[in-house]
Amino acid sequence: MTNDEMMALETLKKERKNKNIELLMHSSISYIEYPLNQTMVIPTSDGKICFYPTSNKIQHRGRVFEGNAEDLIRYVMEINQQT
Repeated sequence: MTNDEMMALETLKKERKNKNIELLMHSSISYIEYPLNQTMVIPTSDGKICFYPTSNKIQHRGRVFEGNAEDLIRYVMEINQQT
């Protein structure tokens, strides 16, 4: 990868993270942010969910799948409605 490509990728990650965090801040979901490794942990009645806003990955119960903050919010709401 060239330097320009690396810089473009870093910019994309920052924009993605900022958008995801903004969406979560405006939702009713409580989360704990770990800035060191850029992870967000959401406690639910079915265990904790890890969200990686720079890569749009969601991890829950040993499964990792793609999803942005909107997908995460829907997923958390589904879990909360089941209990």
